[in-house]
Amino acid sequence: MRLVSYGPFGGERAGFQVGDVIYDLQRTMRASGAESPVSDMRLFLEQPSWRRLLDRAASVRETTAAVPFASVRLGCPVPVPRSLIIAGANTKSHIAEAGAVLGETVAPREPMLLAKATSSLCGPRDDIVLPPETKKLDYEVELGVVIGRKARRIAEKDVKDHIAGFTVTNEVSARDIQLAEHEKNAFFRVHYVGKSFDTFCPAGPALVTTDEFTWGKPLKMSTTVNGEIRQQSDTSDLYFGIEALVAYASRSMTLFPGDIIATGSPAGVAFFMKPPRFLQPGDLVRCEVEGVGVIENRVRAE
Repeated sequence: MRLVSYGPFGGERAGFQVGDVIYDLQRTMRASGAESPVSDMRLFLEQPSWRRLLDRAASVRETTAAVPFASVRLGCPVPVPRSLIIAGANTKSHIAEAGAVLGETVAPREPMLLAKATSSLCGPRDDIVLPPETKKLDYEVELGVVIGRKARRIAEKDVKDHIAGFTVTNEVSARDIQLAEHEKNAFFRVHYVGKSFDTFCPAGPALVTTDEFTWGKPLKMSTTVNGEIRQQSDTSDLYFGIEALVAYASRSMTLFPGDIIATGSPAGVAFFMKPPRFLQPGDLVRCEVEGVGVIENRVRAE
């Protein structure tokens, strides 16, 4: 099933997509006799029986009005998760391209987990706003894993049972801020701020539930900028796969339904191109993950 959030920013409603239309989740849940219909995706995923509720809602969808998919604004599938976690330096190709510029690099022994502010999330067709504080705006296509069940210290073998599904994320960064180029102290880094400006994490177009995939099969992912291919790989490029990342994160923190983990980006980022080719106002960035869909965002100056 393809779960979506639609409507104005900050007022998105939960729904599910069938073909070229969207059915409102609260209305279909009410039509199915659900005791506590919800209109927010995170609240829906927090229901222990959300998969059964979704099936019931889908079975009565024809009794409710549908909304044409193309006529509405789509938001991030989970507009306000509790946590937005990102895996840094988590693909072989990305570490290799970094090594070619920065010198020899060593394979990581454990995942490097960073975070973005949840306020950086925006929809799959929203603009990416280039703030005046940066001259080095970069893109990174990543598979977003959405948690579907509360998880704490879970084993890798149990991770699949705790995943709701997948989404596409563009993990945008202001590289000059992230790497604190304004500081002389080499140890000073501002990853969180450099990755957390508003609109720095377009996501969508849907949360596609895990039953739509063959678990463990690599998923192709790509980025184009103004039609030019910049990134092209698949999830077999990950150093630490979905099971390892989720299990590792759950060692130190409770993962809640709706939380998003961006799993890592392949080679081809603007920062390591020779010369670097950072995003500019007017650029159109298209990120795609096989089986999940496409997000396409125009860059505009703030």
